Amino acid sequence: MSMTLFFVLIFTAVFIISQALILPAAGKKVKHIELTKRLNKAKGQLDSESITLLNDYYNKSLSPIDRRLVSIKYFANMKKMLELAGVKMGLGDILARTILICLLITVALLLMDYPWYLGLVASVIIISGVIFYINWKINSRLEKFEEQLPEALDIMRRMLQAGQPLTQAFREVGYELPNPAGEEFKHTFNLLNFGYDLKIAILSMADRVPTVSMLAFSSAVLLQKDTGGNLAENLQKVSVVLRARFKLARKIKTLSAESRMGAWILVLAPFVLFMALYLGNREFVEPLWTDPRGIKSVIFGMVSLLIGAIWIKKVVNIEV
Repeated sequence: MSMTLFFVLIFTAVFIISQALILPAAGKKVKHIELTKRLNKAKGQLDSESITLLNDYYNKSLSPIDRRLVSIKYFANMKKMLELAGVKMGLGDILARTILICLLITVALLLMDYPWYLGLVASVIIISGVIFYINWKINSRLEKFEEQLPEALDIMRRMLQAGQPLTQAFREVGYELPNPAGEEFKHTFNLLNFGYDLKIAILSMADRVPTVSMLAFSSAVLLQKDTGGNLAENLQKVSVVLRARFKLARKIKTLSAESRMGAWILVLAPFVLFMALYLGNREFVEPLWTDPRGIKSVIFGMVSLLIGAIWIKKVVNIEV
């Protein structure tokens, strides 16, 4: 029975990891070469005092534990993922709770006389599930932000045409639109209201919401600040382009729906088949864990499943 549970947990872990790979990459840092180069060039022009002020402002929002953790690059990347996902819970709290749950489950399995490696597999499933959830939250939040951004630009354009300063335009968007766009624009308004330079506030916003649409908006604002021009007109043009891009992305998503469904089916099929054979004829599947060749076949199948998930992701996720 312990070996059966072991394989069930292994299959569950592989399923969660593979689905995390299949998830659309829109929630990740969607990069565009030219825009990214332009923004990186703008960041390179910031003086050390501005960077220090921005880092101090960021560190003030962290708890003492998180402040120590983000000094390590790996944990800093994890904190960045939580911010992209819009998770309000601190990094230290999530790590502590995840470790505590893994330890409790491992101890419970050991007390029930299960092998120690079942606790290890269960811990992998829990950690994979947390990562899966955070990636899903990142994807959902940034996709929603991209949907809201054209409307936000229209509000800013109307405010600028009415003679209001850019700071008030950010404030209006922050209070008019729901999260996540409202939250991000309100945060940028607070930076400007505290006296931070427009370039610092915009680059900070682009770092918090690293999508192609946000990079285009940031590039337009920074370009207008450096060279002058009609910002309201530029924002209108960006809004039109973003709406056309979003329309194309939706069309691609519709056309690739069959492929994405096929990916789910291909990943689910081994698990469903295993459970059906186990419930119908257990002796038929017992060689999977009683015969060395069966164990090798399972390992080969899991590796192939992960490779297939990565391959499908490359085919299905088309950057617009």
